[in-house]
Amino acid sequence: MNNETVKRAADQIRILSAAMVEKAKSGHPGGAMGGADYIQILFSEFLTFDPDDSGWKFRDRFFLDPGHMSPMLYSVLSLCGKYTMDDLKAFRQWGSVTPGHPELDVNRGVENTSGPLGQGHAMAVGAVIAARFLESRFGEWTAHKIYSFISDGGIQEEISQGAGRVAGFLGLSNLILFYDSNDIQLSTSTSAVTREDTAMKYQSWGWRTITINGHDADEIRSALLEAVTERERPVLIIGKTVMGKGCINPAGESFEGMSSTHGQPISKA
Repeated sequence: MNNETVKRAADQIRILSAAMVEKAKSGHPGGAMGGADYIQILFSEFLTFDPDDSGWKFRDRFFLDPGHMSPMLYSVLSLCGKYTMDDLKAFRQWGSVTPGHPELDVNRGVENTSGPLGQGHAMAVGAVIAARFLESRFGEWTAHKIYSFISDGGIQEEISQGAGRVAGFLGLSNLILFYDSNDIQLSTSTSAVTREDTAMKYQSWGWRTITINGHDADEIRSALLEAVTERERPVLIIGKTVMGKGCINPAGESFEGMSSTHGQPISKA
């Protein structure tokens, strides 16, 4: 897929994400818009799955840690034929198949129920351990990758520290974690509440780390190609992204990088 097509597909995810939140009058558009470039390339070029057989046992799994970024997940899955436009229009409505935080629905491509930040990180580590057990018992033909996606808030959580240490100690090389690092939280920049070197932290636990521009298709692709060939360590891809990527105000001026786009419709930001 050429990069122009990739960008157009990612923009589609951004537009759908923002529109879902606008219609629901509630939600988190900014992070979903920022993560669109990575998620599009992952699902279209790297994630191994059968859209006609969602229950295939040896599919790659994708675990979303920040459940509030559900518009991004629903949007990319809609492009895979798992959700209709009517499903997306019902985002955050009572009884809909597109709740504010995703709930386990393997048939639609949702591998985990998410909510508390850091929980998805831990679930992904557990899934990797299970995958390694299967491979050791039944052979390489059962092997598959576990991909996970985490945000600044999830990286800060203590449950992530424990999960990260275990994964590094066990050398879970079939785990690839993307850290959507946009340095924005609900109402502030992350620098207002914490200061740490995330790459060094994960390296100290035994991870391989790769830092990229999270909006550059070539860098995303290169990082994933490196990650899938790693045989000794889990991989953390740190993608430097922009909150509300592509967002503009009514005057047509850039409205990217604003914390106000994190947890409310763009029209209210």
